[in-house]
Amino acid sequence: MDATPRMLPWETLTKTRFDEIDPRETVVVLTCSPIEVHGPHLPLGADVFEGEGLAERMLRFLPERHRDRTFLKLPPVYAATDVVAQRGSLFFPPSTTVTLLTDLGRTLAAQGFRDLFISNFHGGPRHFLAIERACERVNRRHDTRMVSIFSLLIRRLTEGTSNLDDVLGDLPGIDRGDLEGDTHAGIVETSQLLALHGDWVDPDYKNLPRSTVDTWLRSRGEPHSAARRGRLQRLPQMIRSYRSMLEYFGEATYSGAPAGASAELGGRILDRLAEKAAEACTELLDGEIGPEECHSPLWKLRLLFLSPLSIRLTNRLLGFRNAIA
Repeated sequence: MDATPRMLPWETLTKTRFDEIDPRETVVVLTCSPIEVHGPHLPLGADVFEGEGLAERMLRFLPERHRDRTFLKLPPVYAATDVVAQRGSLFFPPSTTVTLLTDLGRTLAAQGFRDLFISNFHGGPRHFLAIERACERVNRRHDTRMVSIFSLLIRRLTEGTSNLDDVLGDLPGIDRGDLEGDTHAGIVETSQLLALHGDWVDPDYKNLPRSTVDTWLRSRGEPHSAARRGRLQRLPQMIRSYRSMLEYFGEATYSGAPAGASAELGGRILDRLAEKAAEACTELLDGEIGPEECHSPLWKLRLLFLSPLSIRLTNRLLGFRNAIA
């Protein structure tokens, strides 16, 4: 295999170097993930670092026919919603993400760029659906191929849920049981951060007990989540699960089993996800699929998640008041 293509940081290029780049043979890459509390042990920029790590590692798995492309990396954007509502997190409404990314796509299209991959590692539906909406608007108006890598992955790998059992459960060094309820700063994210930026992880992660929304509900004598593993939940189940999650993260800062994490496992997780992302993005670059086939399964519910009126009504129904908004 040829040498891995290198990401060129957009902001470091001179005008002379930039003018040498053929936009038709270039893929622009941007990470749009939040600054958000990730347990007591991970850096607040965990989702940003994971999004960038996924995109950069994906280049290792591209077939030879795409390895001579130019990959331009824009600085990360941290406008995101559905963050853990605790001090340290930064909250933005979905409309901000949509507007920012739509404007970005417009200015890139005006300069001749057609391919734009948005990376992300934040599973809040309002966030990745906001990315998808921006992509859809830009593609419709400018005949581009702007897609959310995260949405494409969950479409193919998890059918819209946050469960990674079937995707990662066979990796050496992981206990499938530890993946249950591992949705935030648990073994998956802690391992990835150890592989990417181990110096920024508090070593006390090894002493953190396993804690999930379901174990918290059981400790309170309440029924656990009715989520049906491996498939999209029905709306009433989704509302119940979301309410439980909001209540849990009002007190807790992680969900999962971070103590089982390791840098070696983090490398394997990144490789597995990056390989799957490369497969999907190759199909897009080859024209085998179009941007309309890159949406998450929740795309059909986008009005429910993104409409300002719907968001207000949902928050009222859930009794949720964002302490950091």
